[in-house]
Amino acid sequence: MATNFLNFTKHAVAGSSRLKATTAGHIYDIVADKNYDNGTLITKGDYVENQTYKAGAAATAFEGEIIDIAANGNYYVEVVTPGDALLILTSPLIYEDYTSQMTAESNFFNAKGDIMRAYELYKGDVFELSAEGFEGTVKKGDKVKITTTLLKQANA
Repeated sequence: MATNFLNFTKHAVAGSSRLKATTAGHIYDIVADKNYDNGTLITKGDYVENQTYKAGAAATAFEGEIIDIAANGNYYVEVVTPGDALLILTSPLIYEDYTSQMTAESNFFNAKGDIMRAYELYKGDVFELSAEGFEGTVKKGDKVKITTTLLKQANA
């Protein structure tokens, strides 16, 4: 787990409160092969050991819809077609608390070598994602699909 508070680079922030995997689905431990923001969609790679898997390729078949905007400005994404996607969503740990800007969740990212938490997605799941998790600008009602690492408008 890593933070980037020296230059305050904003990373994507995600939330999992309405995912089936939080109560009944699979949550995988994935070893990060590079830096990942929370909210990134990937696939599960090969088994490593002790219930841990390698990070697979970027997800390819995910489709969703922006159904609303949260009070904090993040977007609610409803899963229309989960495809092969797993949602990276590790609980952020930020130890630097010298200023309030240092404690912002957007400073957190999953560093190469970290063990990340990845949620299996199901049709109808809803997750929260900040603007940094999208390619371009999105709005309520937009259909979104996966690019190499970010979500973008399906008709863009």
